[in-house]
Amino acid sequence: MPFSRRMMLPLCGALAMALVAGDAPRPTTTSKAAAATKAAKPASLAAPVQVTTVEGITEYRLANGLRVLLYPDASKPTITTNITYLVGSRQEHYGETGMAHLLEHMLFKGTKARPDTWKILNELGGDANGTTNFDRTNYYVSFPASEENLKKALDLEADRMLNCTFTAETLWGKDGKSGEMTVVRNEFESGENSPFRTTILRVMSAAYDWHNYGKPVIGARSDIEHVNVDHLRAFYTKYYQPDNAVLMVAGQFDGPKTLAYINATFGRIPKPTRALEPTYTVEPVQDGERLVTIRRVGGTPLLVAGYHVAPSAQGDRSATDLAATILTDAPSGRLYKALVETKLAAQVFPLSFSTYEPGLQMFGVMLPKDGDVEKVKAILLREVEDLKDKPLTQAELDRAKAQVQKGVDQTLSNTKNMAISLSEAMATGDWREWFLDRDRTLSATLEQVQKVAVTYFKPSNRTLGEYLPTEKPDRTEVPGVPDVAADVKGYTGKQTIAQGEAFDATPAHVDQRTLRFTGPNGLKGALLSKKTKGNMASVQFTLRFGQESSLRDKQAVPDLTGAMLMRGTLKHSRQEIADAFDKLKAEVMITGGATSANARIKVPRENLAATLKLVAEVLREPAFPASELDTLVKQQTTGIESQRQEPQAKAMEFLGQTLDAYPAGHPSAYRSLETRIQDLKAAKVEDLKAFHTAFYGADHATFAASGDFDAKELQALVTDLFGTWTSASPYTRIPARMKEVPGQSKVLETPDKQMAIFLAVERWAMKDTDPDYPAFLMANQILGGGTLKNRLGDRLRQKEGFSYGAGSYANVSSQDPVTSWQAYAIYAPQNAAKLEAAFQEELQKALKDGFTQEELDFARKTWLQGEQTERQDDRAIAGWLNTSLYLDRPVLFQAELEAKVQALKLDEVNAALRKHLDPAKLVIVKAGDFAKK
Repeated sequence: MPFSRRMMLPLCGALAMALVAGDAPRPTTTSKAAAATKAAKPASLAAPVQVTTVEGITEYRLANGLRVLLYPDASKPTITTNITYLVGSRQEHYGETGMAHLLEHMLFKGTKARPDTWKILNELGGDANGTTNFDRTNYYVSFPASEENLKKALDLEADRMLNCTFTAETLWGKDGKSGEMTVVRNEFESGENSPFRTTILRVMSAAYDWHNYGKPVIGARSDIEHVNVDHLRAFYTKYYQPDNAVLMVAGQFDGPKTLAYINATFGRIPKPTRALEPTYTVEPVQDGERLVTIRRVGGTPLLVAGYHVAPSAQGDRSATDLAATILTDAPSGRLYKALVETKLAAQVFPLSFSTYEPGLQMFGVMLPKDGDVEKVKAILLREVEDLKDKPLTQAELDRAKAQVQKGVDQTLSNTKNMAISLSEAMATGDWREWFLDRDRTLSATLEQVQKVAVTYFKPSNRTLGEYLPTEKPDRTEVPGVPDVAADVKGYTGKQTIAQGEAFDATPAHVDQRTLRFTGPNGLKGALLSKKTKGNMASVQFTLRFGQESSLRDKQAVPDLTGAMLMRGTLKHSRQEIADAFDKLKAEVMITGGATSANARIKVPRENLAATLKLVAEVLREPAFPASELDTLVKQQTTGIESQRQEPQAKAMEFLGQTLDAYPAGHPSAYRSLETRIQDLKAAKVEDLKAFHTAFYGADHATFAASGDFDAKELQALVTDLFGTWTSASPYTRIPARMKEVPGQSKVLETPDKQMAIFLAVERWAMKDTDPDYPAFLMANQILGGGTLKNRLGDRLRQKEGFSYGAGSYANVSSQDPVTSWQAYAIYAPQNAAKLEAAFQEELQKALKDGFTQEELDFARKTWLQGEQTERQDDRAIAGWLNTSLYLDRPVLFQAELEAKVQALKLDEVNAALRKHLDPAKLVIVKAGDFAKK
């Protein structure tokens, strides 16, 4: 399923930009293939053959079997390349689980011609990732649009399709104990900490007797630790070939030139002579109910019921997805009403994965710490399995379809997301299944959905997981893989959505195109009107209120007030609000806290006015239903309880208490997890109503929008809706404070947790207008800020293999001289001493010897390109304008900052690091199961 209803667990995807270099010798056979490729002449290559066009996406096929999808979009100066190999954990053999995912890591170890993959991707700017799933592995790169960048990205993908160099040393290091294997193992350990993830995996394992879908994509720990490098290379040679890959290029590019260049690079790769045999394991029909129980330290009770369902490309699957939405949607879903509204559970959710062969539909329930598991279990199974006696209704189906339609429109309006999401459809048999699934879903009848739900959601087809015989079994025959080629033959899709204008969001362009205004009550506005793909508009609206004296001792009330706004108004119920936003195809998020409330909106142009009117009602006329407050409090307390034993939660609590600069009762004071729970339970509806009446208003608000709208009309509408709304209490910004804390180190035990966390924090007086801010910005980029391509990442992950994720970042205030620098790493508890020693060595080396000119040039280039890419999204532009209004700062401040970074000299960067960072002042905390031997 290509939409949000099929969730993806982080079972296997590499950390964003988890890219490393390798310089091992290339296998002889690969070198010969490369030599043959170089010897080929472009003139001898057959021209690509156009296969089909669907809604703006055109497929071509090269002579060697490579499928090429071109998806032009001139509205943003960015390009995304996404190559999908049709291989995942389904193709792995016994004893080799996790091989597809480990190979994904190897593709970032470099080739002979390009030994530093990470450097190339950083030079492109933007972002990149590699992910592995059951039926596919994909690698995408998104970067600023230029012919040079596109060629560099395509050259990289063509090169590493065949020529990646990896050896036993790459996997285990020179000492046989480090290398990429230990990094992947640490990724495995990080997942083992999660009760949620573990329960899902145990349910899938119990549900499948023989099929590889029952094994986690990341693999078994023992298989990861003992992987055979020759088998891994054979796996690579077999599956990473042009006839098993689909290459997609999406964004702002020249179509004919790009196709010609793809043919000249990828087309030279010989078509392999081997034949890929299909997987032949067929899961037998399940012959009775199954139960799996997991007992571990921490978390709260969790129930997950899984049912075998059809492959993603089979028609029944679209209907089971709709049924799952009807059952679990909040607040209309049957499970939500039966379990959450009755206070028996904190949350319900659906979960399934896109699969080429028959898959699993799961329903989950999160219970509070003291929840009645047996009672909830009975209700869960009754609501899911008794649909024959309690049929679904047309109103429920219409509501589910409205959500799907919104998801479709939002995905189609974002070319990058669409390009990446098609990998899932490719894995189900063909990329056009994305559109066919949409069509099947939106055209499904109530009779179809009802029939399918009753067929699949039955006791004999169920596996139940808990985190704490039938005489006549009623079994389900699951359909096999359909004829996808026949399914998609002749399919042309629907009309291509509206395309946006070409707009490069430089500070100068944004400043020139922005209309600014001030409302009668003081509200400030900034509106950037432009044509966008899908006619989408993005809005960010912030209310600011209160002052230190009036906001004291409010505890949980401000946060709960903000969280309750969308749960009902004086005119509309929570369900009516949700339905209205779905029909308007509007993404709306409204939150609030002690000093502000925020509304973030993305909506088609034709629905912007209606959406804003409803948002105004939500902000100005909340009802604060008592039943909803009870539900919210239970959800939030359960969420806190579920995290209390986790290493990160314990470490962050220690830092919060140690670095807290405010007295008790202050709106910015740190509140412990236990205090937060007690405050939540003590909150009353009357408290929330009083807070809203006293503080909410728009007289100090900022409103920013970017996208497709008429600026003058929007200004008039905003003025009409919010221009006279004022707060009953005066507003004074509360300045940030900093507490002097001596350097120290703390060890916290978290029993039964396979992953530990290391945090190091230091604070000092600096804001982003200080002269040495740009220099320290680059110092941190080199030390730990660049995604894994930094000194801490190179040492702790690439060299030592201690950590799956390590780095540093700095939070620098724009208004007050308060800066917080933090370094972090996750790791296995037994590596605690070695990891901290390596961290301290890198810190001392940077302070003593400084950075190099090459490091500065690389960090500067990648940071500048990252900034350029990030600000192209309309939501980012709206947020940028909104912040600029609040700070009373022109957007050209960003251009000035970039110019200062561009002009930096090496000695300035080294001086800034030495001035601000003092290892003796670090507050260090380590949390994990260190006592376990």
